Parts: sequence; structure tokens; C-alpha cells
Amino acid sequence: MIDRGENTIENLQTLLLYAISIDNKALYILLLQHLDGYEAFNNLHSKLAEVVGEDLRDIIFDEMPLLPLGMSAREKSLYAYRIMNRLEEIFEENTCRDVLKDCLRDLPEPMYQGHQKIFNEECNFDIDCYLVKKGQKFIETLRQYQEAEKLFFGQEINDDVIAFVEANKEISQGVREGIIVYETKIPYNTIAFLAEKDPAKRAYYYCHCPWARESLRNSAFKVSATFCQCSAGFHKKPYEMIFGQSIKAEVLQSVLNGDEVCRFAIHLPQTAD
Repeated sequence: MIDRGENTIENLQTLLLYAISIDNKALYILLLQHLDGYEAFNNLHSKLAEVVGEDLRDIIFDEMPLLPLGMSAREKSLYAYRIMNRLEEIFEENTCRDVLKDCLRDLPEPMYQGHQKIFNEECNFDIDCYLVKKGQKFIETLRQYQEAEKLFFGQEINDDVIAFVEANKEISQGVREGIIVYETKIPYNTIAFLAEKDPAKRAYYYCHCPWARESLRNSAFKVSATFCQCSAGFHKKPYEMIFGQSIKAEVLQSVLNGDEVCRFAIHLPQTAD
């Protein structure tokens, strides 16, 4: 499809719908991996021009043009590894984090209107109420996927997955301490993660990032853990929507950094406490 110029988002989305219609989960997962986060480095390309200027941006991407949609997971991780290495060679850590802090994914505001409704209308601007209801909704969603025998963002849901999420408040809803909410990601493939004993394989089953995951299986091009600031930006987005302002999110733990999980600290406005 790349060779023929047919690797369009529309074509891949059509194939994704076809995979769903014939209940071909393997094909669905493969196509989802191609579409998931496809926009990240295009957005990084634009963001760098804004933050550091086009000249420095062009140095970062010199002889490494943006990848076409549909490249393999290995090629994507190798590309992310090289770009991140150049970023960290040229800029200080704070600059790298600033470029990534708001997430490289496209996160349209309509996606988060449900969060605003819960916080504003159901919880009367009470953050603790919001966290509880957010957790309840997440568990309900997982149960719905389990009952329908559908994949939840590419992963199968069973009783063990739901029990694991229910037992981890930081995964299901977030845990508030003062003006900080601590959140931990659900593993990308929870069933495989729970069954695996080898730490390296567990890290691979845990990581969600389509640009970094494959590097966890190849130490020759391990993507920098700084890239996980993008994931922190993803986690803070609902809170920015409900409070109507930009907020800070930190990476506390990351499987790219050798940790067991990916864990974030989301700093709420002072008025939230």
C-alpha cells in the first residue's frame, strides 16, 4: 500500500472496519497498531518549529524524513530512538520535556466533554467525586467489552483484568493526595502481563506507545524514557479540560526506564484541594 500510495488513513480505517465485521482480531490489532498514534512525529515536527525554530527543527530531522503511515513497529521504534537521541544531544532535558509535555497525540476537546459533564453537573465541581465516578465508568466500560467479547483498544478483557484494575485505584480512577493526582497506566496487554514472569517481557506487554514498545525487545535501540512525557501529557488532558487551564504532569515511573509500571503525578490547580 505504501508503494502504491494507498496507505491513507481512510483506507486503513476501512480495513479496520472490515476486520471488525469479520471478527478477525489479529487483523484488527495489526491495523490498530498502524493507526494508533500515527500522528505523533508529524506533531513533533510542527511543535519543534514553534518551540525552537525551524532551523533547529530541520537539524533534528535531517536525513530522517517523516515516516509514511504503515511502517512496521520495529521501524517506528528505531526512528523514535534516533529522533530522541538527537533531541537530547542538542537540547537540555527541560526543553525536551517541554516539547513533549502536552502529548503528541491529537486530543480533540469533544473527546473530553463527558469528563466535563461528570465534574460540572454530576459532581458539582468536586474532584473526589469526579475520580470515583471516573473509576466506576472505566470498570463499567471494561465489563461491557468483556460481555460483548470485543477488544478494548486491542486487548482482551476477562475477569482477571477487571479484578486487577479494581484492585489498583491509581489505574481505575486516580488517587488524590492534596493537589496531586497519581495515575498508573493499565497494561497494554494485561492478560499477558499478569501471566509473564520475565521482567523484559512484562515491560513489553505493559507499554502502550506504538513508537517505543518494540524497542523494549531490542536493547540496541532503546527509546529514551524522556519520550514518556508524551504519555504524561495524555493523562493530564482530562484534568485540563475540567479545570479549563494548562497543568503540569510528571513521569514518576516508566517501563522504558526499567520500572515495573508507568506512573504519573498530575498537579491540580491550588483551588482543587
